[in-house]
Amino acid sequence: MCAGSALRQEYQRCLEREFRRGRAGTCSDPSFGERLRQRLRQEPALLGALQDDAAALLSQGLRGRPDLGLALQGLASAFRLLELAAVNLYLFPWRKEFGTVQTFSGAYVHLLRPALPEADLVRSFGRLGYEQRDPQCLAIARPLPGPELAAAACGFFACRLECEILAEVVLRLQPRRLRAEDLLEARQLAGDVEACVEMLQRLGTQHEAAAGCGDSMDIYQETPTSPRDVGGEDAARPAPWRDPSSPRRAQDMPRRGWDCCSDGERRQEPLPSVSSPDPDPSSHLFLEQERSRAGGPLSAVAVGSRSSPGPGDPQDLSPAAAPPQEAPELPCYQLHSCLRRGTLPSYCCTTCQQLHAGACAAGQACRSRHRGQELRSERQQRLWLQRTEVDMLLADGSGPWA
Repeated sequence: MCAGSALRQEYQRCLEREFRRGRAGTCSDPSFGERLRQRLRQEPALLGALQDDAAALLSQGLRGRPDLGLALQGLASAFRLLELAAVNLYLFPWRKEFGTVQTFSGAYVHLLRPALPEADLVRSFGRLGYEQRDPQCLAIARPLPGPELAAAACGFFACRLECEILAEVVLRLQPRRLRAEDLLEARQLAGDVEACVEMLQRLGTQHEAAAGCGDSMDIYQETPTSPRDVGGEDAARPAPWRDPSSPRRAQDMPRRGWDCCSDGERRQEPLPSVSSPDPDPSSHLFLEQERSRAGGPLSAVAVGSRSSPGPGDPQDLSPAAAPPQEAPELPCYQLHSCLRRGTLPSYCCTTCQQLHAGACAAGQACRSRHRGQELRSERQQRLWLQRTEVDMLLADGSGPWA
């Protein structure tokens, strides 16, 4: 018998034992609750065995929340309410009032909706046999067997305990502000809670060191003093993976942090870009242009007809007179194995030419030994993810990365 099945059966016995004592509600056995909490602290993978979509629910519930501690409290309350709904159906299958959930009720509006997206709520109630009849009502469409309802209640109970564990991690790292994706990745990669806290502390220290490595005057962030400064024929063209219709943002530009570091410090270097107009990165034409550009010389642009100088004529040493040179091959970036589908990178190592997730152990090593750049904004992360997928497509020649 797997660990998940044994814990579900023990949870069911706890519910029945409490019910015989005259108490009906969520699991209140302190002994079982503490044992499960300790198991989850040491084995985060156990949560997936008890609730298969727990990772997705936590990710959706924490996405975009500036205060993770407050968001985790709201999620814990939502999971407690979902657990109660499952327990009510398990202990009182004959009571008609539990067969319908009003989505305009106070508990639904003030506890569930602020914590989870509507689609996740409908799916979670679907695990209990509810279906959405109309925008204001969820109703039981198929009564589920008792053991299945108890298993669902146990899963929501485990999610609630996981929220409390994550809140403990956030509290221990205060006043440092964490990103939700870093917190969840570290929780899965590090294993137990102590290793998770240590990994997030190292990650925060490296982020602070990288942020403190920049000049106070940054040519990439200064506001232009006149329209002349940003226009003209010699204005730099954007990289091909930029959206031409959106304004430039400082966090999407390469930084000068590598200029002011001493030789003994980690340095960040500017990431390469390709000077070309803005094609659609997903188009076939863009891929063909990248193939030809990566393997051959750049095309020369004629600036008027020039005759070669005679033996007695002075030599023209201007750059325009220089013969066309072969361009170096563009670096081909790869996604490290830590990046699962849907995960955004947070670090680009220009030495290994790989993108890493925030809590990746290999990425931590790259930060301390190699050169690279922190990808701070979500836009910057998505642009680099798109560019790297194109690089991998060009390298393989077989199809999109999967």
